[in-house]
Amino acid sequence: MLYSFLCATLWASTGIFVKFIDGMSVFHIIWGRFLVAFIFGAVLLKAHSFRRSGPSAYQAQEFPLALMMTLYYVLATFSFYYAPVAVAALLIALAPLFTFLLRLFLQSEFNQNELIGFLIAFAGLAFYFYGKDYAAEGYAISDILLGSALGLGAAFLRAVFSFSLWRRVNQGRVVNAANINNLTLVLGVALLLPCLLLQPGEAKVTQQNLILIVGLGLLATFLPNFLNNLSSMKLSPTLHNIIGMTTPISASLMAWGFLDEAQDLQALLAIIITVSGIFLSMRPSKKPVRIGATKT
Repeated sequence: MLYSFLCATLWASTGIFVKFIDGMSVFHIIWGRFLVAFIFGAVLLKAHSFRRSGPSAYQAQEFPLALMMTLYYVLATFSFYYAPVAVAALLIALAPLFTFLLRLFLQSEFNQNELIGFLIAFAGLAFYFYGKDYAAEGYAISDILLGSALGLGAAFLRAVFSFSLWRRVNQGRVVNAANINNLTLVLGVALLLPCLLLQPGEAKVTQQNLILIVGLGLLATFLPNFLNNLSSMKLSPTLHNIIGMTTPISASLMAWGFLDEAQDLQALLAIIITVSGIFLSMRPSKKPVRIGATKT
């Protein structure tokens, strides 16, 4: 669970880095974070294998898993670009709802504590963002709708990734977290390069921007992406994504510390509700409830 919490916290730092980057388009920022993260992955993980069992070797089955996370990063970033941060964060936090539905429809079972914990945590998040006047912030309805759709797409991709990786490990199949991590990043570099070349104008390359891109690539991309892979292999996908619901709260607290965006009493109460739901979902429970099961 520690990996999952660290993953959520590090992902939350994304907004802080992006806020301070000046003179770069969203494509420049996304491509830069992928490139830096890939370089770190190639250098630091070259001689190591994090495979659960068996020899280290690339498997073609890992390609769709990596592609899902690449697309997750792209959709999530554009969601924050078009929609208000509060809306995008809330919709991306719906990932555990999708993992719950996947487990329900594909395995006909669910965990009661995870379901109740998710509902409480989501209620806390909804309360956290309640009452925001987005029209006053200058957002057009069309942009909010587009950003919301992208946020839901990002949540769905992360849910499918976590569920697929967890299921694969529980079936005893070989998984290499390092391969998936590096492939996710190299796909981001390769797929976004054409878009980058078509961008009008040039990126503002300054020492501050370079430092921020390195921080974004290492702390908010490479490390949490790898921790996400490890967490998805070990934890229930619903629980892992419920813990991920701390990301928007952590981001707001970081904004409080780094950007002087103070939190009011409503926000603090909402944090308590959300954290309570997360801790409830972590409580051990009896065997998962199976749909259609009969007593013997």
